[in-house]
Amino acid sequence: MEPTEGPPPYSQYPTELPETFPIGRNNVHPLVNVTELQAHLRLLGAIYKLKQDVQAQNDGVAATDSELAWVVYVNRAVRRFYKWTSSSWVPVSPRLSEEIMPPLDVIMVWHSYLLVSNSK
Repeated sequence: MEPTEGPPPYSQYPTELPETFPIGRNNVHPLVNVTELQAHLRLLGAIYKLKQDVQAQNDGVAATDSELAWVVYVNRAVRRFYKWTSSSWVPVSPRLSEEIMPPLDVIMVWHSYLLVSNSK
């Protein structure tokens, strides 16, 4: 096996990705761009903060068991996701807008659903 180069130099605000990434013996083209990566990291950060906020509550389930509070919250989010996907609304445009964008808990479940359905 040939020695590989080290990682590329660190740039605080990268604006583009390399043309390909070496994965095993293959060179693979990126599936997303830098803007999409940044948006995804912001979403993950928002979900992390949401979990911290749910677990830090001083009343209800979180007051006695923060992990159980998160489980309850996620289960409720799954129910809300189901209600959101089952609702009958007609979008005014083919893209989601701020007016019809679901709340963060529903987006979190949607994100998980997309990850699972794309891995099959």
